[in-house]
Amino acid sequence: MVMQEFAMLAAAHWLALVSPGPDFLLLLRSALRHGRRNGIGASLGIACANGVYIALALAGFSLLQRSPAALTVMKLLAAAYLAYIGWSFMQAGRAAPPVMAGEGAGMERGGFLRGFVAGFLSGGLNPKNGLFYLGLFTLMVGAGTGMHIKLWYGLWMFTAVFVWDAGLVLAVSNARVAGWIARYFARAEWLAGVILLLGGTMLAMTVVLAV
Repeated sequence: MVMQEFAMLAAAHWLALVSPGPDFLLLLRSALRHGRRNGIGASLGIACANGVYIALALAGFSLLQRSPAALTVMKLLAAAYLAYIGWSFMQAGRAAPPVMAGEGAGMERGGFLRGFVAGFLSGGLNPKNGLFYLGLFTLMVGAGTGMHIKLWYGLWMFTAVFVWDAGLVLAVSNARVAGWIARYFARAEWLAGVILLLGGTMLAMTVVLAV
């Protein structure tokens, strides 16, 4: 019974994990613009932000769900952050493309901590993460499942997020893969920035109109 429950939970989590979103765009940019250390830091930051929401879901409560005011504030913060990173992507996309040869000398190097903060903000300021994990545990985990099993589920999901994101960073920062991306990266980065900026603006407008 536990293995069946775990399989369903893992499959749903995996489908959500591999779906491209703001975190994916941030990881791609971190690896190609600032190097592997920055990208791995962003991966850990995203995993830790997910870990916070997993812990809240395991505790059996959700501040976001119980407090409409907190949810509104979180959405506005998320909208502002999406718009900010979108603008940053657009500005960087107009510049010369980065050196795409692993850890090239011309790369704008960024530290591990800088990447971690960016990743944590990206994952933490997304209220959908909190609602996703709460829904996942509510719908797919039985009431009789022990806390030690639930903790195992949470640890597995935290690890899966980090391993997937770090693997993505290592893959795209590989010299061969990075060289192939180099021809399209600047345009793709600018387009991703436009999408994120519009997404942040639309989210803010939706929240303001709903108040």
